[in-house]
Amino acid sequence: MIAWLILVAFTAAINLFLFVAVRGRWGRLVPLLAVASLAGTMAGNEVGRRLGLDLLRIGSFELVASSIAAQLAMLATLLLAALAPAGSPASGP
Repeated sequence: MIAWLILVAFTAAINLFLFVAVRGRWGRLVPLLAVASLAGTMAGNEVGRRLGLDLLRIGSFELVASSIAAQLAMLATLLLAALAPAGSPASGP
């Protein structure tokens, strides 16, 4: 269990840094992207295990499936954040 947690945290961190590097900027969304990366890594590992995707495994950890799911979760988070209103509207007279 401890090895799984270490692999999840390490994979999520690597995916987060790659996503931010490709995106090209740090911003207010990085903590939210970190949570999305962790959730995507855990979900992708489970989906890969249940579907039997044996592309690259480390023990019982599905590395490729968890990385793909982490990237998709961060992309979905970024797209949903772009749809949110920019801020509070200016108060009228």
